[in-house]
Amino acid sequence: MHRCPAPALLAATVLVLAGCVGQGNVENHNAGSAALAFASSAKASPATACDLLAPETRKELESTDGPCDSSLPLQVGPAGGIVRQVQLYGKDAIVHLSTDTVFLARFRDGWRVTAAACTSRGDRPYDCKIKGD
Repeated sequence: MHRCPAPALLAATVLVLAGCVGQGNVENHNAGSAALAFASSAKASPATACDLLAPETRKELESTDGPCDSSLPLQVGPAGGIVRQVQLYGKDAIVHLSTDTVFLARFRDGWRVTAAACTSRGDRPYDCKIKGD
């Protein structure tokens, strides 16, 4: 029976883990940037923010409140803010901004907002003004 030497196994494990950590940091940054871009443009450039919504989220907003670029600014809070925390869950993320909590999903073309204008309710699910089914 051939055994892999312990130092070689340890080195391989470290390389694999280092690769995972680096990817997570990139995805944290990308998700945080997408949430901040959405929050910053929702009032100033609603068409830009609408393009950052996930398809089902945009569809839901427009079916209940009318065209996205006219209804979106009425649903969101203060513009911009800073990224306080990013939590990744596979292809989903929760980004806590200083002005909002934004939920995102990773699509082929990048991170898209699935819910925004969200308020924490303690142990209960967030209450979000903008959300998809």
